[in-house]
Amino acid sequence: MPSWSPFQLEHTPDITDIQWLAIRTVGFVLILAIVWRFIVPMVGGLLRDRQAAIEQADNQVKATLGETERMRNEYRQRLEQIEDETEQRMEAAVREAEDLRSHIQAEAREAATGLLERARQDVEQERRKTFVHLRSEFVDDVVRAAGFAAAQTVDASTQRRLVQEFARDLGASS
Repeated sequence: MPSWSPFQLEHTPDITDIQWLAIRTVGFVLILAIVWRFIVPMVGGLLRDRQAAIEQADNQVKATLGETERMRNEYRQRLEQIEDETEQRMEAAVREAEDLRSHIQAEAREAATGLLERARQDVEQERRKTFVHLRSEFVDDVVRAAGFAAAQTVDASTQRRLVQEFARDLGASS
């Protein structure tokens, strides 16, 4: 008795091996035709749809990458503009500070000049007052000396003595 195998071609004894092979070939061709007619187009459609979906996803990824690259470039450019703008603002602030410093120094110089001029005027006024006071004292001393001289008889020795006393008094009061 022959052993059984699922891969063994078995047929009834009234059919020859060639007939059996022809029947199997026709069946295989029919199955192949059915697969080719119905399954391949269906699978091909699915594969085409899948390929279209992959291409669409690829295009979306490329578009997203392009948009991301564009946005990154815009941000980079904006950051550079911000850096430039910050530098310009800093320079403007430094210039403004320098101008303000110059203005404050000029005002301080003007105030100092004004104070110095007032001080000079005050000194000059005090000097004039002192000269007026000294003249007044000098005139008073001269009048006293004249009164003193008039009270005494004046001869040459007395006159010399009076002048010396007057000079001594004048030297002591200054």
